[in-house]
Amino acid sequence: MNLNPFDAKLESARRRTSELEDKLKKLRQDLAWYESNTIDEHHAKLEYLRTEAKDRARECGQYKIKADTLGDKIAELSKSINSLWNPKNWFDSKQRDLRGRASELKQSHDRAKEEYAKARDRMQNAELQKREKFDEISRYEKFDFDKTNEDRTEVAKRLSQQKKQIDQLAERKKQVDVALEPVLKQIRSIEHKKSEINDAIRRARKIDGELTDADNSFERAMAHQACEEQFGTGSPRKVISKKESELRRFDRDIEKLNKRSRSTAEKAAREVRALIIDGNNLCYEGSTFLGLDVLQALVPLLTDSYDVTVVFDASIRRALNSGDSDVRDVIGPPAKVHVVATSRKADETVIDLATADKTTFIISNDRFAEFGEKPAVEQQRVIRHEIVSGQVIIHDLGISEAYR
Repeated sequence: MNLNPFDAKLESARRRTSELEDKLKKLRQDLAWYESNTIDEHHAKLEYLRTEAKDRARECGQYKIKADTLGDKIAELSKSINSLWNPKNWFDSKQRDLRGRASELKQSHDRAKEEYAKARDRMQNAELQKREKFDEISRYEKFDFDKTNEDRTEVAKRLSQQKKQIDQLAERKKQVDVALEPVLKQIRSIEHKKSEINDAIRRARKIDGELTDADNSFERAMAHQACEEQFGTGSPRKVISKKESELRRFDRDIEKLNKRSRSTAEKAAREVRALIIDGNNLCYEGSTFLGLDVLQALVPLLTDSYDVTVVFDASIRRALNSGDSDVRDVIGPPAKVHVVATSRKADETVIDLATADKTTFIISNDRFAEFGEKPAVEQQRVIRHEIVSGQVIIHDLGISEAYR
């Protein structure tokens, strides 16, 4: 089960990097090819190859004439050679001379055909080189050096950005892997225990089968004794029942751990850049007003990693008996503090501030049920917190801080 979403993202980014590297390599090769020769040098080479092709064609023609001439001589000589089916021709001196001459001509003909074949290959190779050079000149004349150089610069830039993205994805993947490891370790441990239990069930069923098949009391006693020695009880069916119950319990545990691991991976994989804090929400423990104590402890921790904005209802002024500037002084920069206008609630402002950017999350215990259509609520970008026993805890951000 692959729980880390950055595994697939990293693999895709690496494939894209490989494609860009291949493209950059090709562009560099094209530029190097263009700069390696001038158009005049290409034309000079083409003229040389044209001459070479003509010479090879002439040579090939000469070898063909030679081979054809020898072939004609052999054909003409063959007319004078009688069949060896007649024994009289075996000993005829004239026939022997004719056969000897034919043999010599055949050897010469074979050599001529071989020379012709080699010459034909040289001619075809020369023609191929000439055509390739012609095509190369055409490519050279159409080649847009400036555009290709611009493409090379652009691809090199994209490749550099892609490699940075890979580094970022690898780091994010590592963070999610670290977050998942404790849960996955528990799952692996339980899977190992399940394997041991299944092995015990197989052994117990084997003994139960031996009991069923036993022919006499001695064989049954031996089976019960084996069960007692292995499991501490002489009843294999009790062992099977107990072990199957343990398996069901472990299956339930694994189901819970899988659910937890998915939730852990999802939370660890979230990209959080900015936080909108429901200020009034963090001023209370139950119905007890705590003032700004929690925010004073929490906000400096958050501003180390996030762009933080704290939004208050106008009622905070009366609750603290302070003005807006006093609230800002207590919470302090770099966090931004906003107190909504009198007679307005902060909820909608909090939601709207988090709407545009998917990397902006809200810290609040409000369910915002009346704003269910808003992107921040619909995309579940609301992070819960707990204020208890002098501590503020935000599990999703890995924060547990005393505020007293």
